[in-house]
This record gives sequence, C-alpha cells and structure tokens, in this order.
Amino acid sequence: MESKIWLINIDGVSLHSNSVDYKAKKSFKAVLNWIVKTNYRGGCHDTSAVLHMLLGEQGINSSLCIGEVKIDERSFFDHSWVTVDGLILDASVCMPNIGSYTFPPVFASKDLHTLDTPAIHYGVSSPVGFDSEAKFVSKASLSEYSLGHPDDPNKLWNLTKTLAKEAGIKVNAGKLKVRYGAVMRNIICV
Repeated sequence: MESKIWLINIDGVSLHSNSVDYKAKKSFKAVLNWIVKTNYRGGCHDTSAVLHMLLGEQGINSSLCIGEVKIDERSFFDHSWVTVDGLILDASVCMPNIGSYTFPPVFASKDLHTLDTPAIHYGVSSPVGFDSEAKFVSKASLSEYSLGHPDDPNKLWNLTKTLAKEAGIKVNAGKLKVRYGAVMRNIICV
C-alpha cells in the first residue's frame, strides 16, 4: 500500500532541526495514519486544524491555511493545509473530495511518493473562486467552524485529543478550545 511508502519517505525529508522534525513528523504521521485508516475523504478542513493544534502543543509555530489548489490547466479544488516556515504539510491531500483524484501527501513541500516538488500547485486562484463551504471556513474561527460541523460540534477538539494520544502528546480538549478557538485560517492566493 502506498501509505507505507509515504511513511518511509517522510524520514528522508527535513523541516529544520532534528527536534522540530521529530515532533512534526510524529504529529503528521498520526494524522496521515488516521486519514488512511478511516478513509477520511474530503476532511482537509478538519485534519489541517488538528495538525496545526498538534504542532502548537509541541511548541512548533505553524500557519493554518486555506486556498485553492491547481491540478492542471482547468482543474482546481478548495483546500486547507498547514505551513511551517513557509513549507507545506498536507496529509489530507491523499484523499480529497474531488472525483477519483488522489495525490501523495506533502511534508516540508515534498511529495511523499517521489520526494520531489508536488505536481499540484497550492494557493493558485481559479476563475470561480471558493465554493460556499470554503467561503464559510475561510471566515470562521476554529470555534465557529467546530460549532457548525455536520458530524459533531466538538469534532475538532475530540479528534485532536485522539490523534494527540497516537502521537504521544498529552492534551485536554477543553484547553484546546480555549487556546485555539480564535484561530483563523490564512487565505493563500497567488
């Protein structure tokens, strides 16, 4: 299965120092494993927020981003991802909610299948712009987004707690709400 290749290849990619890499990789791997295991297609807004919080809980500054991703000359999709010092971390791109498309996850701006620059382009504006869901997500704090979640108004906080345990990080769901509730996504467009 490709996810095994991705998990092996992540060790060949580096963000910064060994301590930042180790912490970021264990969080990223926990999120990626959960996405693959649950077949969580189209969950980029949830999983990018979770990754952002897991990184923050380990003292790693990251930016939670939303924008459009260009597949080819005519195809775009709305998407959320995380950056650390301008480098893209995107586990959920392996299961987007767009037809039959799949892409390798991206860590430190590297495609985890080829270890090259991703074939897709982040933050490129399409002729039509955001759909209604992305418009809402781009204007909502994490608390507002979580309250409007169709599955569970506490999904973000509970999922972060679950995946923190997988990554060996201790968190409290209530404290996550307080610490990250006001976080807004950075709108990225070229």
